[in-house]
Amino acid sequence: MKKWKIAFWCCLTLLVFVTLVSAYSIIDQAYAMTYHKVSYDEMEDDFENLIDIINKSDLTKSQIEKVLKDHNQYEFLEFQKDTVSLNQISLIFRNGKLDSIINH
Repeated sequence: MKKWKIAFWCCLTLLVFVTLVSAYSIIDQAYAMTYHKVSYDEMEDDFENLIDIINKSDLTKSQIEKVLKDHNQYEFLEFQKDTVSLNQISLIFRNGKLDSIINH
């Protein structure tokens, strides 16, 4: 009689442990997927805006500022410096022209 009680408690303990580890794994995976989706959406928005910049401007700082000011999410960007940071990318200007684009 005593062996089955020991076996029962061992199985119950193992079941609870496996359930907790599985729940943690599922929650962690969901959190990681959400983080990646947000990051992907931000990068996609930046690339769409970059396409607009390249297609609708002559790549000068004033033209790019005009194109970006039309987008509601970038209405408070600071264009006084030579680097303008969007969500995931930065536009670097030299002598009033777009010099390079870097990823954060």
